Amino acid sequence: MKKILLVCLSMLLVLNTLTAAPKKAKKGNPYKDVVLEKDPTTKKVYNFKGMNIIIGDWWSPDVPNPPINQAQEDEVAYRDWLQEKYKFTMNMKTFASWDRQPQSVANFCITGGEENYVFVVDSRSVSAALRSELFFDLSKVTDVDWSNKKWDKSTAEKMSRGGKIYGMRPLAPEPRLGLFFNKRLLQEAGVDPESIYDMQANGTWTWEAFEDICKKVQRDLDNDGIIDIYAMANVTNDFTALALASNGTALIDRDENGKLFNNANSPKALEVWEWIIHMVKNYEMPTPEGAAWDFMKDEFLNGGIAFTVDAQYTVNVGGLFHDMKDDYGFVCFPLGPSTDGKYKTVHDDNIYVVPGCYDDARAKKIVKAFDIYMSDTPGYDSEEVWKEGFYPLFRDARAVDETLELMRSNPNPRYDTMIAGFNYGHDFILPLWFGGATPQEAYEASKNIWQGLLDDANR
Repeated sequence: MKKILLVCLSMLLVLNTLTAAPKKAKKGNPYKDVVLEKDPTTKKVYNFKGMNIIIGDWWSPDVPNPPINQAQEDEVAYRDWLQEKYKFTMNMKTFASWDRQPQSVANFCITGGEENYVFVVDSRSVSAALRSELFFDLSKVTDVDWSNKKWDKSTAEKMSRGGKIYGMRPLAPEPRLGLFFNKRLLQEAGVDPESIYDMQANGTWTWEAFEDICKKVQRDLDNDGIIDIYAMANVTNDFTALALASNGTALIDRDENGKLFNNANSPKALEVWEWIIHMVKNYEMPTPEGAAWDFMKDEFLNGGIAFTVDAQYTVNVGGLFHDMKDDYGFVCFPLGPSTDGKYKTVHDDNIYVVPGCYDDARAKKIVKAFDIYMSDTPGYDSEEVWKEGFYPLFRDARAVDETLELMRSNPNPRYDTMIAGFNYGHDFILPLWFGGATPQEAYEASKNIWQGLLDDANR
């Protein structure tokens, strides 16, 4: 539940927090340059005739939190103005708890209701919903400019099937997993922490460069034959997902027909498995006896390891690394030998959908109103404003200006989380990581189970 809370805090930061100052203060009517959109059918400004629309999520409070800065006040004021001009209302409200959201949304999409919803869903809802066409086909909405930069292209790709598009996201991909490093431990080992950022900037932050640093920071401080500072410790699934992405591949991928397939035995994936086995054997801290599954988080927090893979939201207020004593940095995972040259994370963002039970006219109105509501606030640079909420959370600006920028600008949708019952950690990763299985042995042991799950997801 703590992780769920942190995720929600992260989503609220991205969705609702604009903390940059306007580029230029405006006097009088701040929206005088805003051109109201016209309905292509009537040739008049859109009039939604008092339509009330609810963005149904699993985290919004009953009473909206008041703005905490000028930028938030401006955003609220602009959205109020839009609602007044176009004659609609829109509010974010909790529809169901996180654990009940997938089934509750599916039930509404089947039975319908008087309320006009835009639902927030995650990957748990995607496979069954696409198969059953529970969500409205957004490609029918022709008066929305889907090429606008506010629409995340990776979400449209993930939510496409048979030429139809069932989900949207009017936000850039959320920065997710990356590699944290302890600056003190690096400095004590003779490594300049800034050099990692420099390598990331010039494209030389690679698996080889990462291992070179691991060799230096992993040390037996008192010469008793026991390693005191390990190079790294990681959540197996997270490290694996990033290693695959860094080498230009994924465990589960999608073909040109939109079908999901098992990619674990591809040449690029085999490179990853061999490298992971090597790195775990030589640099991964063994699990201490009786330790929790996430012991590596405390080890990093307390300076026992130099590197760990984790999500950027661990630095949020209330997050595990927010009050860490040592300084830390945050970079993308290093590039593998078969990379396309782009530093990435893996994106598994929330998706916005409209119930498929609505008739076309009603659904199209909801989508267009949502499009209008999610417009940028005049006077703010949408290309830079997102950073301001992150600067106070990290220990250096390079983590935001360089690492988070890369994570947002290189969409990389994750498909394995769309498959119901898929447990790749237990079936594949753990035998490699701890059990001594070869990649081929792990593949042969899991492929039939996975194929059944894939066949079901692809129906």
